[in-house]
Amino acid sequence: MNHPAQRSNLPWLAAVTAMLVVVLWHCVTFGLMVLRAPSDNEQILIYVTMTLRTIGEGLLVQGGLAFLIAQWRGERHQEWAYRRPLLLMAVFAGGLLAWDVLAMVLYRGMFQLLGTAMMEHGMQAGIFVSGLALAVLGVWSSWWLAVLVCRDDRIAMPPPSGQRTRAAGLAGWIQAAAVVVGVSLVYPLFNAYDAYSPVTLIATWIGAVLAGALAFGGAWLGLPRHLSLVRTGRLLSTGLLTFVCAYILTIGVGVVVMVLIFGGTGRTDNAVAITILVILGLLPLLGMLGFQWLWTRVLYAKLRRAAAA
Repeated sequence: MNHPAQRSNLPWLAAVTAMLVVVLWHCVTFGLMVLRAPSDNEQILIYVTMTLRTIGEGLLVQGGLAFLIAQWRGERHQEWAYRRPLLLMAVFAGGLLAWDVLAMVLYRGMFQLLGTAMMEHGMQAGIFVSGLALAVLGVWSSWWLAVLVCRDDRIAMPPPSGQRTRAAGLAGWIQAAAVVVGVSLVYPLFNAYDAYSPVTLIATWIGAVLAGALAFGGAWLGLPRHLSLVRTGRLLSTGLLTFVCAYILTIGVGVVVMVLIFGGTGRTDNAVAITILVILGLLPLLGMLGFQWLWTRVLYAKLRRAAAA
């Protein structure tokens, strides 16, 4: 039986389970790719980088989604603890694997139907967005199935206290995942070498870590001190507003720089151009801290007033 102090660990168990499924599934698919691929070192390097990128995206996106959904259902339906958590996680993992198999079958079916047309930039972006939607649906339905199967094992317990750190962590995850997903959407615009080069992979994750850390700091400063529930709906809203505002700031500054400084021609020295691009790349990251603090303060203001009353 679960110890009462362990009741808040259920979202962590869901996240770890989803991450293990991601690693297992992609290790198997990588082995199949290597067996079918020609013994070309450059091609194998691309496969390795592609697999590492996919595993990284899966760990971040699918693990975070599992945590978020488990937290949401816990708050909504008081599902904080189960007598047999391993059974719950086994059913959850089985559901995720079933969705992975379904996604693979759908992808291969589309490839047989469309052929080389799937390699077009627009088609690749559409496939990625569809895969992301399937991932969300797969995690949600798998967790729903797990709690349904184990519904008689649920232990009635009050919600865990002290959720400020957890909420700030989820805010950081939202922005880190947004960076990784956003970069993945533009991968089809690169050639194969640039898209799967180690430099691209490292740069993406540096940006994700910075965005996540700054969003964590902004959320931590903006959240009420004694937060009893994460309120995932409010948290997702703050994440979306922060992301939109940060990148609107970047686009606006970029347009102003091009029009006022370069007269709209874009002609300038290479060193100056690189400096400006770096600054424009840092602006959304710097905006993460301020906008995350602002929107967290606004959307959690009611809870702060209630706690102070």
